[in-house]
Amino acid sequence: MPITKRKLVARLDTAEPLKLRHRVMQNKLAAIILAAGVGKRMRSRLPKVLHSCCGLPLISHAVRLALARKCNPIVVVISPQGEKVKETLIKLFPQTNLKFAVQSKPYGTGDATAVGLEALKNYTGNIFITYGDVPLLTSATVARLERAVKKASLALLTAELADPKGYGRVVRSGTLAQRIVEDKDANVSEQAICEINAGAYVVNAALLRKALKGLSPSNAQGELYLTDIIPIAAAAGGAVPVKIADFAEACGVNNRAELASAEAVLQQRLIALHQKNGVTFRNPQNTVIGFDVTLAADVEIGVGVQLYGKIKIGRGSRINGPTIIRDTFIAENVQIESFCHIENAHIAAGARIGPFARLRPGADVGADAHVGNFVEIKKASLGKGAKANHFTYLGDTTVGPKVNIGAGTITCNYDGKNKHPTSIGKGAFIGSNSTLVAPLEIGDGAYIAAGSTITQKVPADTLAFGRARQQNREGYANTLRKRIANQKGKK
Repeated sequence: MPITKRKLVARLDTAEPLKLRHRVMQNKLAAIILAAGVGKRMRSRLPKVLHSCCGLPLISHAVRLALARKCNPIVVVISPQGEKVKETLIKLFPQTNLKFAVQSKPYGTGDATAVGLEALKNYTGNIFITYGDVPLLTSATVARLERAVKKASLALLTAELADPKGYGRVVRSGTLAQRIVEDKDANVSEQAICEINAGAYVVNAALLRKALKGLSPSNAQGELYLTDIIPIAAAAGGAVPVKIADFAEACGVNNRAELASAEAVLQQRLIALHQKNGVTFRNPQNTVIGFDVTLAADVEIGVGVQLYGKIKIGRGSRINGPTIIRDTFIAENVQIESFCHIENAHIAAGARIGPFARLRPGADVGADAHVGNFVEIKKASLGKGAKANHFTYLGDTTVGPKVNIGAGTITCNYDGKNKHPTSIGKGAFIGSNSTLVAPLEIGDGAYIAAGSTITQKVPADTLAFGRARQQNREGYANTLRKRIANQKGKK
């Protein structure tokens, strides 16, 4: 019988909306990131989770993963000494619903999770649990855990290892997990199991609360293990193992060597993604690239290029290495030669930079402008088509279009206490070895003679020179040489 509009409304007003709301509730996902470990094997004063991995603190990869899965809120469990971790994450993720929970003393992963759960008192959906030192876990893998938990109350990540020594073994009953036995607590038959716990979970919040209350430190370490919730989940609604093909994805970082290995994997992933999008890497193994780097198609990255922070490079641009770039915008068809150092700069289309150029924060290079070898620019702009090709320093300077800056020119912007600006009008010519003492204004089309020290305003279309008058004394060179020779003889 066809459904009338009246009957459809009646259905939506009764049982069906309750089911729909329940389904939406179950699809909610929060995250608990365990990051209270000391990290002694790093041999560092810096907390382990703040060590840089692919240009970002180690723990930020876990936070970014949680954000990719739309986790809200995200709880980070830290130690009493973890204030720096908290400050770093708040700065990196200012618009994120981050909560922090302090584990007062190390008492195992079960206790750490319970501490994190206290920050989710009224939360009723599913919870993704991971670690702050696991940077390689992918969004696709977490999505598999999310799908699996729909058929049970808990989904856990597992892997098959030829040599499982040191890892907790997954004891199964058919397709479901019954419990996890830590390596130190396993008997002979359990140690023969090759499926191990990879450490990530998606679990229903209500079950997690119930299960954590039932934990006890009845193990070799005398700690509360998070893995001990598996039997409770198995009895309540089932614990589904989700096996990954590459265990490296779930590996934590415990020392410097493992940090380097994790960073290498992340680099490979990033470069492969950019290659797929049409970017050429002349030597991928000798390239460093961060997560917030955007490269357009037909960009070419040379050998030894390092790209950090938020960078955007436009189509057809070429970066020759070795060169270091940080937090910079580079437009289309820009050529950057070798041995350049660029930070917090803006480079317009068609510009040419280097070799051996340094663009410091606030450098703004206009379209088709040239910044040559051994030129340093700080908080200064070059207009369209302007050129500073050799041995020049421009600080707190505005350079107009089509200006030519001669070799050896410097702007004296600092008087020992304050910085002062210099303005150079369009089409002006600054002769080689000129010293421009700020504050200073040079008008359009002005011409500064080579070797000049300029301290006063130069009007438009004016020739200015400020140098000592040259004097020639014919024959005096021989006299000078004899005097020098006599002085040496006396010694």
